[in-house]
Amino acid sequence: MCGRLNQYIQLQFLSIAGRRFGFGRKRKEQEDQRARKDFVYNICPTDYAEVLTMEDGEAVMQPMRFGLIPKWATGSKTEVWRKFMLTFNARSETVFDLASYRRPIRSQRCLIPVRGWHEWPDRTTPYYIHRTDDEPLLLAGIWDRWESHHLADDETGPIVTSMSIITTPPGRYMGKFHDRSPLVLDGEEALSWLQPGVLEADLREFMRPRDDSQLEAYRVSTAANKAKNKTEEVIEAIARPVPQGDEPMLKPDTREDLQLF
Repeated sequence: MCGRLNQYIQLQFLSIAGRRFGFGRKRKEQEDQRARKDFVYNICPTDYAEVLTMEDGEAVMQPMRFGLIPKWATGSKTEVWRKFMLTFNARSETVFDLASYRRPIRSQRCLIPVRGWHEWPDRTTPYYIHRTDDEPLLLAGIWDRWESHHLADDETGPIVTSMSIITTPPGRYMGKFHDRSPLVLDGEEALSWLQPGVLEADLREFMRPRDDSQLEAYRVSTAANKAKNKTEEVIEAIARPVPQGDEPMLKPDTREDLQLF
């Protein structure tokens, strides 16, 4: 599961597989006014996050709602907003089959550059996962664009562009914190994910459990549990990082990282 994201305040460029992409423009079409918020920590489902897509060979960064609303959804903006509150993750095992995802996975893929994300091994104790060098992590995602045909939605903008993050079974390290993990891509795989015309069989090859020695997780305060808390407090360590190794999922009464600095 991946339900809380943290992004850099500014990302002027991104290097993927040796290609350097700059982000000087965004799409000019009208978006929901909620997309125009300033950057915040602790990006939750229905918040907006910056998302990378590829258009005619050019990288484009734009804000998207965290929680995909499929193009075919009916109703007012308020109705679809409520109806699609739980589409922020798309499981790799069913993404080609479920109605909300099966078109976007084939033709509308994206990357979500993040500083890190949160997981809860026991539903109450948050851990923050990031790279040890704090370089951006690229999460594989899919996106869609929905348009309201209700006159009442014209004032805030009839279009909602939204995304969902692909999740897979976890690698050994991420398995300590949850039974799902976001699909993290880099290098040529990340670049290929954005390209059009990729066959389903090749896309499925991306969707496997992964281990990354550069990932690090540490416990943070329960301030991260509050969706309204958009401060840096949500990623501040209150315990030592959990080491890489073959230990099983963390348990509340056995965590060695409970000792404070």
